[in-house]
Amino acid sequence: MKQSMNYTQNNKNSWLLQQLKNIFIVMIILLMSKLNTMAQVPILRVGIFLDYKEISLKGDKGLKIFELSTGENLVIQRDNQVFKITAAPEGIKINNQIFKTSKGIKAIPIGDGFLQVQDKKYRGDIEINVNKSLLKVINIIEIEKYLYGVLKKEISPEWPAEVLKAQAIAARTFALSNMNKYINQGYNICATTSSQEYGGISCEHPATSKAINDTRGIVATYEGQPINAVYHSDSGGCTENCEDVWGGYVPYLRSVSSEYEAIVSPPNHHWSYSLTEEELLTKLASNGFQLNSIENVGIGEKTESGRVKLINVIGDNGKQISFKTNDFRLLIGPSLIRSSLFTMESEGGSWIEEEQEEDCIIEEPAKEEPHPQKTVSDILKEDRDFTITELIALLNRSKELPEPKVIAKAKIMERRKNSDGLIIVFKGKGSGHGVGLSQWGAYGMDTRGFKYDEILKYYYKGIKLNKIY
Repeated sequence: MKQSMNYTQNNKNSWLLQQLKNIFIVMIILLMSKLNTMAQVPILRVGIFLDYKEISLKGDKGLKIFELSTGENLVIQRDNQVFKITAAPEGIKINNQIFKTSKGIKAIPIGDGFLQVQDKKYRGDIEINVNKSLLKVINIIEIEKYLYGVLKKEISPEWPAEVLKAQAIAARTFALSNMNKYINQGYNICATTSSQEYGGISCEHPATSKAINDTRGIVATYEGQPINAVYHSDSGGCTENCEDVWGGYVPYLRSVSSEYEAIVSPPNHHWSYSLTEEELLTKLASNGFQLNSIENVGIGEKTESGRVKLINVIGDNGKQISFKTNDFRLLIGPSLIRSSLFTMESEGGSWIEEEQEEDCIIEEPAKEEPHPQKTVSDILKEDRDFTITELIALLNRSKELPEPKVIAKAKIMERRKNSDGLIIVFKGKGSGHGVGLSQWGAYGMDTRGFKYDEILKYYYKGIKLNKIY
């Protein structure tokens, strides 16, 4: 009986041990799966040359070109040859040879080489598609290598390390958050300010690359998702709520006071720009707004932070066109009207009212009929006693004539044509749309000892920083 009980106990222990082993194996598998997932670096499709009739392509150590839909090898380049790529009715023309393709071609570098499109070198692969007889060139690249070609275009590599780290995380997070922005056009993001400026290998710098490596895989999240980490140059003293620029409430893109810029004195912290009537009419016409003249330009609405939210352009016959300020800045030029934090003054105009006065009338004092008047000496010679009051009055007798009275006729308002036209003078502070991270503000915060995580959490409210790979 005792032996039977020991046998049962041993079986039970063996079963528990096996179960623990199974659980341990499952945990290892899950952990490895998680580690493998974390190790996967996101791949971006970046539109670098869009709607080109022709491009040049080469590899510094050679390249291979194959057809996307079939995988068929089309061309191998092992020397310094430059390929001329053009769109053809049947597909794509490489030099003088036409290749039929429904999805386009892909070029990959040989070895550890780079590909060059036009005069720019790129890491990763190059895909070329044809759309309406125009070429669309896409750089397929890991996000970290993509960031190498972004940061120097967006911020000075000479700035402090903590600011560069904050910018690296913001740029990485922005790219991940906007991966579906152009997905219907075959790529994730573009290489211009519509996404983030990206210049390939020529725009890399050791300082910015170090900031990217030091923050590898770190993104800013809100409720577990990468945030739309928009940023700008200089807030001018206060950032803006997202909805007041683009519409739509975003909980982490809230207006915050930002006086840190003043510490480091940005070059365009204060700015002014004069816009003539002719320039404004030309800009409006090029964007489909036809006016013969401009009567005035006025501020229609301001935000709680004091930024201009709406601009009204008053044209001939009282015709009014209203613009969101960010749209108006893009219309005129964001490097001219640098921010929405400005005041406006108008000079001249298509028509002006001018005050005019007729000649003044000078009315002389009334003259009395002349009559003999005794002098003081004659009066004093009179044989009579004078009181003290009489003597003082005689000595103080006025010798000045009364002041002439000037009567001006009423002012006349004359309406006349002003040959100079209307001039609008903008006087403002800061640079950029004002939402999210202020780069110069981050620089100012660094001088006060703030680290990159503190900088990001100041400008993006309620976020967390997570390392996702």
